[in-house]
Amino acid sequence: MTDKPKTFAGFWPRVGAWFIDSVLLGVLGYVIGWAAMDYVSPLGADGRYIGLVIGILYHGILGSGFGGGQTVGKRLLGIKVVGLNGKPLNLFVAFWRALFLVGPAMLNGWNFDLTDPVVVQVLSVVAITAVLGIGLAQVYLILFGWPARRLVHDLLSGSVVVYVETREVPAPKGAVHAGVASLLVLASLGLAIAGPSMLKTWWPQAEGMFAPEQRVADAVDKLPEVGAVSVEKSEFTLYSDGKQTTTHTLIVTARTGKWPVDTDPLLAKIGAETVKVYRFAPGQRLTVKIVNGFDIGIASYTNARSVPYATDCVTADVKCLQK
Repeated sequence: MTDKPKTFAGFWPRVGAWFIDSVLLGVLGYVIGWAAMDYVSPLGADGRYIGLVIGILYHGILGSGFGGGQTVGKRLLGIKVVGLNGKPLNLFVAFWRALFLVGPAMLNGWNFDLTDPVVVQVLSVVAITAVLGIGLAQVYLILFGWPARRLVHDLLSGSVVVYVETREVPAPKGAVHAGVASLLVLASLGLAIAGPSMLKTWWPQAEGMFAPEQRVADAVDKLPEVGAVSVEKSEFTLYSDGKQTTTHTLIVTARTGKWPVDTDPLLAKIGAETVKVYRFAPGQRLTVKIVNGFDIGIASYTNARSVPYATDCVTADVKCLQK
């Protein structure tokens, strides 16, 4: 009596292959980031375009017939990607599959430097649906979508992950699981679309509250040494000896390419541009920060320095830096 041969890849081979591939892509990302630091650093989160392309090429080419349906992780753990007919995926379908495998991870934490409200709204809906909806669907399918465990990218590309010794792929059953995954994605899409209107209803003062911060970002962005700029309000409350002290701080963060030998002049420039266009509330403080590094999605590194800047200074004098 012989055991029934395994067909569909199990939970641990799938997760293990993903982990190995992520480590390899991370190493490649660090090599690229360090080698091209001066060019990648000013991009900020837009450097994730690089990681997105690398991830799609890696999973797409190796996941197709050209790579035998096996990334390095899948090859080491004895599994492969095939179509429902048991044959390797063609390159177009493999790239399509890779897009939905890599895309949601890249969108998580990707802050687009855009000002067009329509474009921002569309991208926000796409990002929330991809990160939250597809993310939840993936977790559900990998945990409960057995035996085939076809994830979102498998369902959309007509693929399935099997053991390498598999010669004939039985028709995978999982209509209920696919339905639950679809509901999770649709629910996230609905939340992404209705969320802004609900926020305005519950919190009317939120609309337009970011205009002053945007003026700061626009002013600092004009400095030739600066790439991506972000501006945020910070509130810190300290309780000591029964007393409550709350500090309000405006934090201006600017990415730069080559790290300056002397960072003080650039920090002073950023502070001066901020003070010129921003009206500070009584007691509100200003912190200017420069960041050098890279974020290409598959790898990231950050080197930063931040210094308080006197809000009553309007010149790029390093004496305005409160060290």
